[in-house]
Amino acid sequence: MESENRESEATHPLPTNSKNSRVTDPTLKDPPMSTPSSSSSSSTSPGPSQKRQNNDHNLSPPQTNKKRTKKTPPPLPNLPHELIIEILSRLPAKSLIKFRCVSKSFKSLISNPQFIKTHLEKVKNLSRNDPDFSPEIVISSSEPLFRLKSCSLYSVYNNPVTDAVVIDYYLLKDIYRYDWVVGSCDGLVCLGIKQDFVVLWNPSTRVFNRLPDLGFAKKLGSYTVFGFGYDSQIDDYKVLAMFCFLTKSVYGGSRYVTRIKVCALKGECWRRLEDFGLGLPYDVSGKHVDGKLCWPVMPEGSIGSAWSIVAFDLAQEMFEEVVQPDYGAVGYERVLGVLQGWLCVMCNYQGVRADVWVLKEFGVRDSWTKLFSIPYLDDPLWFHYSVPLCIDVGGEVLLEYKSVLVIYNPKHGTFRYPVMNGASSCIEADVYIQSLVSPVVDGQV
Repeated sequence: MESENRESEATHPLPTNSKNSRVTDPTLKDPPMSTPSSSSSSSTSPGPSQKRQNNDHNLSPPQTNKKRTKKTPPPLPNLPHELIIEILSRLPAKSLIKFRCVSKSFKSLISNPQFIKTHLEKVKNLSRNDPDFSPEIVISSSEPLFRLKSCSLYSVYNNPVTDAVVIDYYLLKDIYRYDWVVGSCDGLVCLGIKQDFVVLWNPSTRVFNRLPDLGFAKKLGSYTVFGFGYDSQIDDYKVLAMFCFLTKSVYGGSRYVTRIKVCALKGECWRRLEDFGLGLPYDVSGKHVDGKLCWPVMPEGSIGSAWSIVAFDLAQEMFEEVVQPDYGAVGYERVLGVLQGWLCVMCNYQGVRADVWVLKEFGVRDSWTKLFSIPYLDDPLWFHYSVPLCIDVGGEVLLEYKSVLVIYNPKHGTFRYPVMNGASSCIEADVYIQSLVSPVVDGQV
């Protein structure tokens, strides 16, 4: 009998106040008793709701009394200054503009003139093969109002549809004015506004500089043409203005006179040069090639389709005539331009074909080379192909025809017509690279 009582006590131990005892519910008068099948350390089996509560409780993080310490990131490695320059110089201009906010040292480095030159050379080498350094194309579009728009040249070549975005470069109240792209050089775009003045603008940095007014008095039948390029001897950019107007001749009648002014970016003032005496410049912008600005000119006293080429040396500030290739047949129209860094002539044979000639060395007539011919698929009447804007690595040629862009493949003789949303009508177009070159004198980007 005593043994049975001892066995019962061993099976059902009573709660105690010892530290090792289980905590019972204080609302219960008597502690719950275990069933005979339960072990001494187990409790009553929980129901489904209790299991969910227990599981939810088990998922919560354990409570600790230790204070959480904030982990600090490891310090950045100290890279050599030369390595930092090499890394940053291989980044696109738009990325570097954002990186100016990283630190004062980054801003100082990215704004340094020597770094800007180093970056420019890297961009020139990478622009043909790397999509991140792809040149941009700027387009003059007249629908619905005249606007300048831009998009990636890589996208035009590789995507069937490209979005062209409006670019704000210089805001005037007259939204109906006509501005034209004079040319581009080292990432700077020169824009002629109302034939009164020009604006130098870097689309990548969104910095612009309005040069002083020309000061030419408007006359009946007058017009002004500009050219923009780089003078390597003084490391400066120059704009040339040619003001053409009618005046009475001493022998009776009238003739055109061309006044010449030049403005260097660092000086920002127009200087008068000797009047132009090699004929009448056509009403087009000068083409910058290898430190020279080239124009098509109608020789003095000639009529009809007489056409010559003159070049203005930006360093010597003198004009010279450029020899032309042997075009062969007669009865053609020619257009002057720049292609792959060469002076280019597009020779259009009305309704038949257009020959593309490039001059690989100034002063050497035999260096004129005919690259290819582009056939006309219809009777263009008064329309003809523009000078090619560029040639991609695959040899395809981008040009303008009937106010739209066209891509021609000389190897296969095929045409493609890329679609540009927002720029359905193309008046003129030019190509520029992305750079940090500043249009202002202090050189800050």
